[in-house]
Amino acid sequence: MSSHGYASGRLNLPFVGLCSFGKYPYQGDWDAIDADVAVLGAPFDFGTQYRPGARFGPRAIREASTLFSFGHAGAYDHEDDITYLLAEHGRIVDIGDADIVHTDTEQSHANIEAGVRAILKAGAMPVVLGGDHSVNIPCINAFSD
Repeated sequence: MSSHGYASGRLNLPFVGLCSFGKYPYQGDWDAIDADVAVLGAPFDFGTQYRPGARFGPRAIREASTLFSFGHAGAYDHEDDITYLLAEHGRIVDIGDADIVHTDTEQSHANIEAGVRAILKAGAMPVVLGGDHSVNIPCINAFSD
């Protein structure tokens, strides 16, 4: 996460700049993931029957998470009295979204699985933002090794 404050000259407010998860660094090269936690979007909703739209979930979660990038620079939980998502808890990167191929569930799921496998290969913990409930299938399959 970028430093912020009046002294640095960049405030990095939640509503400016690029929208990655918590405004953590974006790593578009899945072969170069160097983090403890990597966030992957799975904007897939072909499994819905009545109301599609879950494909917009990863984007909405990222937008909401930018609020944690300023002030406490983390997510304060009043019940636990802890600020989560701090730099000292580990390096977090956002690797973007898996490619979703409209009307091709198998390829879309394979692309999600490839993203989770890349995260695991890097030794990081995957955090997958969905999508409909079916995105769990490729995520679990990625742990087969």
